[in-house]
Amino acid sequence: MVQATLAYEDDGFYSHGGVNPLSLLRAIGGRLQGISRGGGSTITMQYARLRFKLSTRSVFGKLQQILYAIQLEKYYSKREILEAYFNSAPYGGNVEGVAAASLRWCEKECRDLEVAEAVALVMLPQRPSHRRPRPGEEELPQTVAARERLLRKLGYNDVMLAGYRWEKHLLPRKVPHLARRLRSQNENSSIDAALQVTVETTVQGYLMRMQEKGVRNASVMVVDAPTREVRAYLGSGGFFDDAIEGQIDGCRTRRSPGSLFKPFLYGLAIDQGVLHPHTLLADAPMRFRDYNPENNERDFLGPVKASEALYRSRNLPALSLMPRLAGKGLYGFLQSSGLRMDHEPGHYGMALALGAAAASPEEMATLYAALADDGQPRPLVYRVNGSSEGKEKHHAILSDGARWMLRHMMIDPQQKNVFSEDAVSFKTGTSQGYRDAWSIGISGRTVVVVWLGNFDVSSNPALQGRTMAAPLMNEIFRHTRTMRPLPAPPSMVKEVELCAVSGMIPSEHCKNRCRGWVLADVSPIVPCDMHRLVWIDQSSGLRVAPRDDDPNVKAQVFEFWKPEFLELFRLAGLPRRAIPESVEVTAESNEPPKIQSPLRDHVYQIRNGSQEGLICKAKAAVGVTRIFWFGNGVFLGSTLANEALIWKEANGGCEIQVMDDRGMSDRIRVQVERVSP
Repeated sequence: MVQATLAYEDDGFYSHGGVNPLSLLRAIGGRLQGISRGGGSTITMQYARLRFKLSTRSVFGKLQQILYAIQLEKYYSKREILEAYFNSAPYGGNVEGVAAASLRWCEKECRDLEVAEAVALVMLPQRPSHRRPRPGEEELPQTVAARERLLRKLGYNDVMLAGYRWEKHLLPRKVPHLARRLRSQNENSSIDAALQVTVETTVQGYLMRMQEKGVRNASVMVVDAPTREVRAYLGSGGFFDDAIEGQIDGCRTRRSPGSLFKPFLYGLAIDQGVLHPHTLLADAPMRFRDYNPENNERDFLGPVKASEALYRSRNLPALSLMPRLAGKGLYGFLQSSGLRMDHEPGHYGMALALGAAAASPEEMATLYAALADDGQPRPLVYRVNGSSEGKEKHHAILSDGARWMLRHMMIDPQQKNVFSEDAVSFKTGTSQGYRDAWSIGISGRTVVVVWLGNFDVSSNPALQGRTMAAPLMNEIFRHTRTMRPLPAPPSMVKEVELCAVSGMIPSEHCKNRCRGWVLADVSPIVPCDMHRLVWIDQSSGLRVAPRDDDPNVKAQVFEFWKPEFLELFRLAGLPRRAIPESVEVTAESNEPPKIQSPLRDHVYQIRNGSQEGLICKAKAAVGVTRIFWFGNGVFLGSTLANEALIWKEANGGCEIQVMDDRGMSDRIRVQVERVSP
């Protein structure tokens, strides 16, 4: 290639100082005579024109070119100038440099070019738009003749051209989004070529099947958690698909992650001793001033175990945990994990747990890789031998025990034996308005991040994490064969016997029991006080004092639910068996009732014309059977101690008072706003 280029463009390259006077005079003479005797430009002059973008058709432009060429020869070696020329010369179309030209026109590296191919490429820089190959078109006779002359000049016979076919080949376009990011780094990437092809093929096939649902774009990352190396990287569903704006790199685009922060919220609660997987949480209506959150399913389940609430991605139980976290809570956790928080905590409020803060697939992969490995938020690695393993250590964002319990909670409950079968711990996310569908899975040391959506942020009801993104994630796991069993629990995680109903240490009265995981010396486990033995008078059906000598009195076990949980069961259509009233009302404490709903000094909105109202509930002392409600001094009604009362007429500033059957009371003030439906 070098010999052919110098023979064709600049015979005296190694002997002149940037300008060849004889070539210039010959070119000027030919111009005056109206015949072509070459351009007179040396290799150095041609590079000067390309490098400094000179217009050399005028005398002034040609003088500039000569001066720049002399200057280049003064500061750079012949080898450096020749290399610069080969890297910038035009070879037809938008191809610059001989390395790209050999791939584009000959489908091989430039080091592998044969004589006929090298000579063919040498012809291009002089007239790149005319001489580059075009499908279905024969070469110009002048080009063929010029190539044959150059071959003879180099000492090769014409037979070297026999059978040679000038063709256009597709350029290699592997991992284009990541290649664009790493173009300035002269190192091999961490991408596994075979895995990348498998991911691309899987995604393309899935998008074709989902096309009728309007789902056309996806971004996927596969990360090896211990090293943080990115093994597969798909920025969009099609780099050259303008209809989906395919050249946007979705792996770096920040979108609403939906429920993807919830595992870390539960992990914090586990580490802080707020809950363990069997702790009961309230899946119940909540209202925070002007914020009225709901579950995606628009319903509520009442009391629900923490593990079920996380796996089913219930919003209301997660929100109930937010004010119970110590320190800076979820906001501080995400910030310390390296997630860029664009606003102060007050901007996100409680909605942070539901995806109010934006995050990219790359950022979420960093978080979940820490969850899958050592808990340290180390950056992802895109280059071979660029592993972040063993480098600067950060404080673990969650303990070993909390991370293991989270992964266990995130496994599909239908996968019975997680130690002997391949298991995927995963979490899905759906952004508000159905603009983003996410699913992130962990199996063994592999993390798979899947995002589906549109770069124009358009809405599509089909974009739901569990039904749209999770199936694609599972396909990738299956096709890449990266599923592995969940490892054995760390030493601080203990399996204990629990009451299957309350999630507490079972007493002798707890008939239904189960095995569950707890964090030693951290998890809130106490003896179950829900199942209690009471004595019932068979004739009256009332609760009486223990009388072993009375055959008419029978001992029975009842569930003593908290009043707020009983109300949730009732509202969910799952009322619990009522505990019989006592023959005598004997208060066992001097505690007054405490109003639990509504909340003191809060603002509530009620739609006009609806059957809604303020839910009035109070926690009464043991032994209290009935409580009495008053609104703005007017008697509203009475209920059993564990029941709620609905005040439908509440409006404006309201004073609410509750009084128990012993005369002890509590009162609060709230504001009620009536709004249009």
